[in-house]
Amino acid sequence: MKKIILLDKSVLHGTSTHKLKQFVNNHFLILPRVLYDECVMDEKDPKEILLKRFGDVVAAGGYTCKDGRYIVQREGQMLQPFPYLADHVETDSFRETVKRLGKLPKPDSVEHIYKGHMDAAQFLLDFYDEVAKTIDPEKLEDAEAKRGTLEANKLERFRFWIETIEYIDIHTLSVNAFRQFTNKPDKYCLSNDWVTWHYLKIATALVFEYTFRKGKLGKNQLTNAEHDLQDLEYVFLLSKADALMTIDNGCSCLAKAAFPDKDVFSSLDDVTEEYLCNWS
Repeated sequence: MKKIILLDKSVLHGTSTHKLKQFVNNHFLILPRVLYDECVMDEKDPKEILLKRFGDVVAAGGYTCKDGRYIVQREGQMLQPFPYLADHVETDSFRETVKRLGKLPKPDSVEHIYKGHMDAAQFLLDFYDEVAKTIDPEKLEDAEAKRGTLEANKLERFRFWIETIEYIDIHTLSVNAFRQFTNKPDKYCLSNDWVTWHYLKIATALVFEYTFRKGKLGKNQLTNAEHDLQDLEYVFLLSKADALMTIDNGCSCLAKAAFPDKDVFSSLDDVTEEYLCNWS
């Protein structure tokens, strides 16, 4: 079984196209849909360097995959865990576009993509109210007693939230949050074999984080939620992958806390030999 590595924007930005293209020759690298969206929406990249790099790496042998909304909705329709992360249809489409045009052009629907992310961020904020009903006040009191330690260490803070979530009924939470995606809620999101389970677990951890910060999101709360959503979109995919490559501290801490048995690398050079693939 080939080990799957997820790539985030921070590493795509900090690594040359040449080095990434060499890497995919003998590694199973997935560039998630959220990464494509981030490249498209990046206003600090007017020359579309990252979008071209994304396309070049996929054309050289990388893969892409669906986003969280699609996977959650698909599990609700099929009433079984999402089977396989790599999206061969969209990957082939990207490769064909790069072959034909020499790059991935920015789509006409950038505003639509941005709106989708803002809507998802709003869901994360609205989800706060749903999860808040399930929070044990004693857990928050425990967190408050440890505030000095937790505020100083984001990784320990996220570990604390993940441990706290263990007592929450994720199945019931999934039915309340995604009722519109399934006709048979009693058969939906039944265990941690489901990607939806991990999506909600991590979203719940972010809700605990918001609660702990006591409204410190302020006027920028939707923007901050959108950034957290991007971290969520990378990290929950680890439920079907083996490693995440990121130099973003928040994303790294969330991944290590949510999936302590998975690898988090900060560069291509850190990837161990067990991830080498023989494609022949």
